Amino acid sequence: MYARVTTFEGDPERLEEGARIFREQVVPWLRDATGFRGVIVMVDRANERALGLSFWTTQEAATDAYGSGATLRDEVAASVGTTMTGEELFEVVTAQALALED
Repeated sequence: MYARVTTFEGDPERLEEGARIFREQVVPWLRDATGFRGVIVMVDRANERALGLSFWTTQEAATDAYGSGATLRDEVAASVGTTMTGEELFEVVTAQALALED
C-alpha cells in the first residue's frame, strides 16, 4: 500500500472550506477510483496548514494524477484560495485501523 502526503497552506477558514468541499465532492468520486483505500485530512489552524493522506493499493494508482483525484484536489485548493506546498509518496509498512467520532 502507498500513501500520498499532500500539504497545504492558507487561512484556516479557507483550509476548512477546502476540506469540506473535498469531503463532500471528491471523496465520493474517489470511492470508485482504482486502488483507492482511504483518506485522512487534518488541519492545523494555529499554523495555517493542512495535511492530506490518501491511501492506494499500488504506486501507479497513487501517482495517476487524474485517476487518483489529484487533479480534482488541485482544483478545490485553487477554488478556495489555498496553496499546495508539497506532495510526497510513501510506502505504508504498518497500519492500524482507527475510528473517528463526528
